[in-house]
Amino acid sequence: MVFFTIPGENEWTLIINKNWDQHMSDDYDPSLDVVRIKVNPEKLSENQEALTYAVNETGNSTAEVTIVWEKLKVSFEVKSL
Repeated sequence: MVFFTIPGENEWTLIINKNWDQHMSDDYDPSLDVVRIKVNPEKLSENQEALTYAVNETGNSTAEVTIVWEKLKVSFEVKSL
């Protein structure tokens, strides 16, 4: 699996794609997308120098995935089936 982001000023698209053997976006095939998620970026007051991914449990079968870099944060909820 490969993780892509399409950043925008007011909305980001997060993509998980099946083709793990890609070399940048040249090999990208949208028909192999597992999921596309629309999220709203949140501006932060403090700078996060290192790109950080975090998964925090929010319930018995749910978690929040958060991505933070520089002064931006995007997050989404995942549920186990």
